[in-house]
Amino acid sequence: VFVLGLLEVIVNGSVAPNTQKEFTLNTIGVMSTLLLLPLTLKLFLLNTTKGLRRMNKDEALDFYHVWSLIRLVLVTLCIAFNLVIYFMTLNWTGLLCACIGICITIYCLPTRTKVNQYLDVVNEDYIIKS
Repeated sequence: VFVLGLLEVIVNGSVAPNTQKEFTLNTIGVMSTLLLLPLTLKLFLLNTTKGLRRMNKDEALDFYHVWSLIRLVLVTLCIAFNLVIYFMTLNWTGLLCACIGICITIYCLPTRTKVNQYLDVVNEDYIIKS
């Protein structure tokens, strides 16, 4: 989306500054960032914490992978939407919201060590509670 905006495939500045349309787009971008990003993190936590306890390691890895992809897709959609808003309005609000999404994406990238540590913690909690 960023490259499309730089190549002006997305019409840069198509929304006039200081108009109701610009305000509406920026408000939608900020609200989507404020609501969608924490919601995706919480949804991932709820689904993986409860779901992984009753699975063996292979099933748990597949389940964790699916929910990681869902989380990354939702965050990426939020980033793309805010980048489109940035290029349409040429207002820094969309770019700032996209940068927040990028920071969360970096935080969410699953690595093998993160996955193994997470699965070990979930399994330990399950053994202790049983």
